[in-house]
Amino acid sequence: MTGILGLILVLGLSLGILVLLSAALIHGYRYATSSEYLALQEIEIKGNQRLTYAEILKLMQVDTGQNMLKMNISRMQKKLAENPWVKEARVRRDFPNQLHVNIREKQASFWVQNDNNLYYADKKGRTIEPLTPERLVSLPVLYLHDGAQSRHVAGIVTTLEKRRFPFSIQDISWIRITETGRVHMYIHGLDLELSLDCRELEQQTDKLNLVWSDLRRRQDINDIKRITVAGENAWVAYQTQAKPEN
Repeated sequence: MTGILGLILVLGLSLGILVLLSAALIHGYRYATSSEYLALQEIEIKGNQRLTYAEILKLMQVDTGQNMLKMNISRMQKKLAENPWVKEARVRRDFPNQLHVNIREKQASFWVQNDNNLYYADKKGRTIEPLTPERLVSLPVLYLHDGAQSRHVAGIVTTLEKRRFPFSIQDISWIRITETGRVHMYIHGLDLELSLDCRELEQQTDKLNLVWSDLRRRQDINDIKRITVAGENAWVAYQTQAKPEN
């Protein structure tokens, strides 16, 4: 009998201690989630170029003064990732009062037409977002014929980024890639069309640069209508018939 009473007493004391601990934890949590010490004071955002600081805060639904413990970091990252311009987003709390946000944005390389609307597109021609006046950035219009491969698009962008062409992407009005793998580009400042083979782009740009240098040396570059590179050969057509094709 004494043993049973002792066991009951121990269980009662344990239950009482558990209740006290639970109450202390609840009180501590309530205190922590209302304490000014854990109120958000600084939000650091890195990596954003297209999205503004205010737009990112709106997506995350966060602002200074909010309690650090009440923030749902997973939900914030999910909301950021839903934006068409966000490639990757990471959010980290830095107690007692800082929030760090790292954004990786998608990079637009072209405009593409889809359902009679113009969209920004990445280096593979994948659409990102429709053009809007507040986000207007001038880029070449990309035309992909049926059967054209997106890897050819990426190859052209990479070649432009490496400055292998004798001009920049800002000089190009439009780029057209055919199902046979040829790329046609229009240089608006010179009223000049180029035609190369995407499958041999490195060799083709080397040949183009040789022709371009020769035309500049002869001060003919402003008189050219079209340059076509195919294999080891290049053909130059002039704007007028004053000079024959080479």
